[in-house]
Amino acid sequence: MTPVELEPSPSRTDVFGRSWEGRRVAIVGLGRSGMAAMDLLCRMGCRVRITEAKETPELRTMRDTCAARGVEDVEIGGHSQRLIEQSELLVVSPGVPETAGPIRWALARRLPILSEIELAFRFCPSTIIAVTGTNGKSTTVTLIAELLKASGHAAIACGNLGIPFSSILQQLTSRTIAVVEVSSFQLLWCDQFRPHVGVLLNVGANHLDRHPDAEAYLSAKARLFQRQTPTDWAILNGSDPRIVGIGEQCHAQRVWFGEDRSNPPWLRLAGQTRQSFTESAQAVLQVGRLLGIPDPLSWQVIRTCRGLEHRMEPVATTPRGVRFVNDSKSTTPDSLRFALSETPGDVVVIIGGRDKGLDFGDLL
Repeated sequence: MTPVELEPSPSRTDVFGRSWEGRRVAIVGLGRSGMAAMDLLCRMGCRVRITEAKETPELRTMRDTCAARGVEDVEIGGHSQRLIEQSELLVVSPGVPETAGPIRWALARRLPILSEIELAFRFCPSTIIAVTGTNGKSTTVTLIAELLKASGHAAIACGNLGIPFSSILQQLTSRTIAVVEVSSFQLLWCDQFRPHVGVLLNVGANHLDRHPDAEAYLSAKARLFQRQTPTDWAILNGSDPRIVGIGEQCHAQRVWFGEDRSNPPWLRLAGQTRQSFTESAQAVLQVGRLLGIPDPLSWQVIRTCRGLEHRMEPVATTPRGVRFVNDSKSTTPDSLRFALSETPGDVVVIIGGRDKGLDFGDLL
């Protein structure tokens, strides 16, 4: 594969034209992404107001922080229609469902709605590599960022792995590569988001408590590629016919991994059993090849990169040889199935949390 030069996109059209100063923007959700969006919008001179459904001591402290930052109005413990209707734009945190009052009120008034990822994109000066999928996103984003740094590129991992895209904008330049993890919820409210390289790892059953059905979830993932052009790249898992269908609709140049497909270039990784990690490794190798990074360096990064917290993380081993593993980021039947396939011997599984409308029957 001939190495490509990734260049930052030309200036982007935003919802307010050139100036955001004085614009009335409402942020829905006061989590990490909401706070990062608040900081960005305040720097841009916007008149910011925030609404949060929950009320906790921590949120009350965050409310005080926002007020000190110059936010005009912060409401916690519920949403008021007034706050939304007095705004020109909504920025929505990923935890806010489409059925929430602020979204319904904004849609009724035809107000623009952006995710924090989309908002950050409007001000990003850097090349963007974006990764989505049901399983393995954070691992893949981390590996790509580590590979880029090992090969001499300036790179920052951000997005849905816990570092909001908005929060790193001041660290970015035209020579930096932002490696962004993107969830289906964030993609729902993306309008212009256009990664120079988009990666779709896999699609399994997930988040059916938020998406109407599996088809809607798949459509949300496909939005990663909707704004790409023939100068961009889509790296796709050719083992899944649904992803093949998405790829065939892409305007970007396509690179496949997984099963051998008739459309080169493709990559299959032999001798691996853990499907989610295999897909991550394949995607990382293809990103490396796209940028002209030698395979041996890619393999070195893949083999030596430390695992992420809460992902098959060894915790302790008792004197009698009982090993405890923290895999609390495993939140779907598929990811749990992958984890169990990597765990030899007798296993006791402790499962908790919300079921997200998924079927765990075949694991029982």
